[in-house]
Amino acid sequence: MKNTVNVDVAIVGGGIAGLWVLNRLKALGYSVILLESEALGAGQTSKAQGIIHGGTKYALQGMMTSAAQSISTMPERWKQCLAGQGEVDLSKVQILSKQQYLWSPGTFSGKIGGFLASMTLNSQVKLLKREEFPLIFQNEDFKGQVYELDEMVIDMPSLIRELVRPNQELIFKMDPFRIEQLHFNDAQQLDEMVVSAEPLEPITIKAQKYIFTAGAGNEILLNALKNKEVAMQRRPLHMVMMKIPTSHPLYAHCLGMSATPRITITTHVAEDRQAIWYLGGQLAEEGVTRDQASQIQIAKEELHVLFPWIDFSEAQFASFFVDRVEGLQEEGKRPDSCVLKNLENIMVAWPTKFALAPKLGEEIVAALGPLEKHVGDVRALRAWPMPAVVKPIWDELL
Repeated sequence: MKNTVNVDVAIVGGGIAGLWVLNRLKALGYSVILLESEALGAGQTSKAQGIIHGGTKYALQGMMTSAAQSISTMPERWKQCLAGQGEVDLSKVQILSKQQYLWSPGTFSGKIGGFLASMTLNSQVKLLKREEFPLIFQNEDFKGQVYELDEMVIDMPSLIRELVRPNQELIFKMDPFRIEQLHFNDAQQLDEMVVSAEPLEPITIKAQKYIFTAGAGNEILLNALKNKEVAMQRRPLHMVMMKIPTSHPLYAHCLGMSATPRITITTHVAEDRQAIWYLGGQLAEEGVTRDQASQIQIAKEELHVLFPWIDFSEAQFASFFVDRVEGLQEEGKRPDSCVLKNLENIMVAWPTKFALAPKLGEEIVAALGPLEKHVGDVRALRAWPMPAVVKPIWDELL
């Protein structure tokens, strides 16, 4: 039995969901480990813009949707964590902006204008006077309106580091997973996992509960299950990044004609200390049909239209594709909330949005029920390495 690890919970996947759940379960006294085959935060987590959504962007058709309602309490929960007073201590995570903005190149009108006006009554949205505009919109050529949203923007690399830091002795790098490493009994319970990290000897993992938060990597488990009602979907994005020397950081959604913001911009700092504008929204959703050169050209044209007073001629651009991996929904629609499937002694989870990690963690803790706590035996993993923390995508491409 020297090559066997016994724990209450084994988590597979080191993105925001797995790392959040690891912190929650450790604090609750469970013996728990996390296994990751790539870098910690790789995949969707490292590609997130860092916006703690409060639901306003999901209500741009002029009504509070179920998706908006599901995420509406997240800003307050994150604020508590960022103050060191929540379920996970994130007091050392860097806050890039204490608010997000919503702007229009013209005047808000009709249904959406009335909706945003009503939102100002509960302090979720504030209509700004011109002197309150972010500096970038105080140019005389800007004729639109700006709203302030109760949505923080945080630095994703520092978030990943702070979720990892107190748990380094519980996180282990394994070789890429294979379906034959999952051993089921006749009742479709997962008896054990056999994992490897060459050149070390394979290790058998025995847990009361196995939680799979591996994003696209969950597909390996799903292929092994006989329960075909549990499935996942991919919704692609084509994101754009721009490196530009500017003293005007921007964290904002641009209001367009659809339910999705025309463009969403966040600002980050590269290794060389230059500013990175990270562009999502409708630009990223519609860009999946374009090649990289065409997507970058469309992004340049959009920026020239939206910010005619800024010279982008020296900017460096890059783009990349990323899949939003989620629990399967009818007609491939975006899930309204996080998705958790509880099957025998297995949980399969997708947070949907990184901002929903606290909600997903709460649901997982509740689904554990009266799980008995034991002192884990992880001695067989002492020689195993910890995965590296992922490098920011802008430092990879620009």
